[in-house]
Amino acid sequence: MSARGEALRQTGRADSLLPVSVTYESRGRLLLIGPEDRVRRAAALAAPELHLTLAVSEQPSDSQARDLEAIFNATAALESLTVRDAALEGYLGHFSLRVRSQGGESLLLERLCHGPQGHFDLVLDLGQRPLIALERPPFGYRHLADDEALAEAMEALAGMIGLFDKPRYFTLDSEACAFTARGVPGCSRCLDRCASDAIRVEAGQMRIDPFLCQGLGSCASACPTGAIHYREPEPEVLEDYPWRLLERYRAAGGHHPSLLIVAHETPLALEQLPGHWLPLSVDEVGSVGVESWLLALAAGAGQVCILTTGCGPTVRQTLEQEVAQAQFLLGGAGLPRDAIALWDGESPLPASVARLPLLARPVKGGKRERLFAAFDALRGDAGTDQPIPLPAGAPYGAVVLAEADCTLCMGCVAVCPTGALHSPGDMPALHFTEQSCVQCGLCERACPERVIALAPRLLPDTQARRSARQLKGEEPACCIRCGKPYAPASLVRRIREKLAGHSQFQGAAFDRLLMREDCRVRDVFEPLVANPLDQVKV
Repeated sequence: MSARGEALRQTGRADSLLPVSVTYESRGRLLLIGPEDRVRRAAALAAPELHLTLAVSEQPSDSQARDLEAIFNATAALESLTVRDAALEGYLGHFSLRVRSQGGESLLLERLCHGPQGHFDLVLDLGQRPLIALERPPFGYRHLADDEALAEAMEALAGMIGLFDKPRYFTLDSEACAFTARGVPGCSRCLDRCASDAIRVEAGQMRIDPFLCQGLGSCASACPTGAIHYREPEPEVLEDYPWRLLERYRAAGGHHPSLLIVAHETPLALEQLPGHWLPLSVDEVGSVGVESWLLALAAGAGQVCILTTGCGPTVRQTLEQEVAQAQFLLGGAGLPRDAIALWDGESPLPASVARLPLLARPVKGGKRERLFAAFDALRGDAGTDQPIPLPAGAPYGAVVLAEADCTLCMGCVAVCPTGALHSPGDMPALHFTEQSCVQCGLCERACPERVIALAPRLLPDTQARRSARQLKGEEPACCIRCGKPYAPASLVRRIREKLAGHSQFQGAAFDRLLMREDCRVRDVFEPLVANPLDQVKV
């Protein structure tokens, strides 16, 4: 047996045998919507267990069709409803169709047909344009532009009655999400990557609908904080398996291993691959991100390729962006940029490359910890000491502060989701830890003086990247009543200059600007407590 075959035989996957799942329930309530001739043609093919609703939303598609009389006769017992301005949403077992009545009233058709709590279970959309125009439409919905596959579609829909389980592919940690803070908009990378429209904003927070999610994984790869956590398989399993696979390949006498990431459903003729290419089979290639690719190289893989056969446009775009970022990092680490690449399944795979394992064991922790650990291990003597510029939108980098115009108001600190921007607390100062920055833009948008800009990059120096550095610091203004520091001296000075002639800030009121908040309150109320009649004057 070859070294590859021996390694694959010996290396088992510890995937979850009972994954967390969501359940769909379908009773066969099928909505047929489109031109009446096509709707009735579909109805004539319906299995008896389907409960049909015929909604006519367009003019007949072919008024001269030879079978018109036959299909109308076959479906004469079925009434059709004429609808306007149809808007469809939902998923298998839970579809809702909003339409407009002739009087202009907005109605939910499923409630008219199936009662106040009713829904359509299945939808066959026969209109010219799909009501749900998504790259990955929800389960239970199908759009047919013509009738060529009509019989096959009706047969498939008849098989979608009962209970169906699907893995719950993700977990979402809302506290780690950098989408918004205090009403300020931030990161929206996952929204742009979802091909099934499962990610939405509700009450100012990201929400993922588990019934719409189809597990493509691009959102988890794009999420800079790890707030979206892909769980099929768990990241720990995904990191551990290739490590053991590479180790056993070398133990079986193999040389110069490389890793090919491929989706389960993608056909792969293993015997046609060069013997040093080891397949890593996953549910979706979009779920495996930069940190996993770099860790595979650090584990001793000469190269990592991702097979893109069967990828939709959204997943492919995500992979292209992630690979571009990875290649910038590889260049900065002194490695060939093509050590991580996409493969179309047709062009020749790269030749073997020798690489020694650089890490003694798999790295634990969050996705950013794993990425930085892999980068630090891969960066050799040929790597640069200068900051590595990254493409716009990369989730690593610095913030650039126009120090002279910063008032140290700490608005940026208040919204920073990762603590990259922080204040030491004892002195008016703004500190920054580059390794924690996800380039979400919250600080840039929250800054009232507009003195913060983002700089996507990666700092190769591990110590400098992990250490907090001061962006700006000032002497504090100390309270004239208690002596405690309470604000930057320059800010207090600026406020006093602006309020110097104001009628409400004269005498003692002007002096209170030199006090802490608590001391100002005491300064106002102590005389009133001592002389209660003075309250009448107030």
